[in-house]
Amino acid sequence: MSADTATVARGTMVEERATADFQGLPAWYFPIAGCFAGVFDIARAYPATYALLPVLIVLNLVLSLTVLKKRMRLMKALWKNKRTRLLALGLVAVRFAVHALLGAAGFAVGTAVGGVTVGIVMAVLGTAMAYGDQWLILRTLRAQS
Repeated sequence: MSADTATVARGTMVEERATADFQGLPAWYFPIAGCFAGVFDIARAYPATYALLPVLIVLNLVLSLTVLKKRMRLMKALWKNKRTRLLALGLVAVRFAVHALLGAAGFAVGTAVGGVTVGIVMAVLGTAMAYGDQWLILRTLRAQS
């Protein structure tokens, strides 16, 4: 094996190891997390859906302790990250902004349709922002390794 081939092989092994070390959460996890962002507005419109909260919490815990156990380190690192906490606060600010904008547009936010609309918008935003945050963090970690 020539020196160039050995260098390429070593570089490939390092790249594979770095990719394996920084595996992200699976894509199906983010809609579950996004549901947390939207369920409160939907529950205000339809109080019977408050029963979904314990189901989502238990589902999240079961997934976190079984399927995602190997990735708990990454999840803890994400929540320790200042950007992730700002993202969570940003979602709260977005919730108020969406309410204000819909109210200013004459949309009755307190109605069932308004609650569901805001809930869906928040769930989609929460999912997209959490996935985007993970993508950025993983890209940064992989670039540094």
